[in-house]
Amino acid sequence: MADRSLGDPYSRYAAVARLMMDTFSMKCFDVSYDNYQRAMTNTSWDGPASGGGWQWVYQTCTEFGFYQSTDSPNQPFGGFPLPYHVKQCAQFYNVSAEALAEAVAQTNEYYGGYDIRTTRIVFPNGAIDPWHALGVTKDLSLELPAIFIAGTAHCANMYPARGQDLPQLAQARDHIGLLLQQWLKQ
Repeated sequence: MADRSLGDPYSRYAAVARLMMDTFSMKCFDVSYDNYQRAMTNTSWDGPASGGGWQWVYQTCTEFGFYQSTDSPNQPFGGFPLPYHVKQCAQFYNVSAEALAEAVAQTNEYYGGYDIRTTRIVFPNGAIDPWHALGVTKDLSLELPAIFIAGTAHCANMYPARGQDLPQLAQARDHIGLLLQQWLKQ
């Protein structure tokens, strides 16, 4: 999306869509809302969103309450303001706006919000992941380290290693592995 040589934002978005379709050998994207709703409410093990899609959306409705909205005028998309996501919680999972707000407050209370009261958590963030703005990007303590990975996107550290991975991504994975080994030995 950031490669301006691909043209205007719409052309870049089309290039990303083509890349996704090629990667997954798809002929087209079914972006109908009805199909999306069916996928997000199908809880079978082999459902269309069983690989984490519906679980993630459910978790945003019952714990997190953060969404990728189009509320800002500084982006090329439209049609996905915050109320759209809140309505999905009610429509898909019968979670009202009030229940969503209560769930988020409970999650923040349980986990400490900005005052995390625990140890042995590593916080990896990719520099080009839009979510890093909500993440922990500086060490909170020796046992609450943050790993900020330049040039990487969302969850890059969680994917299997590949030969074309950036060196800093490989180093981050190694560091996370060493931390986990150290903590498990204690």
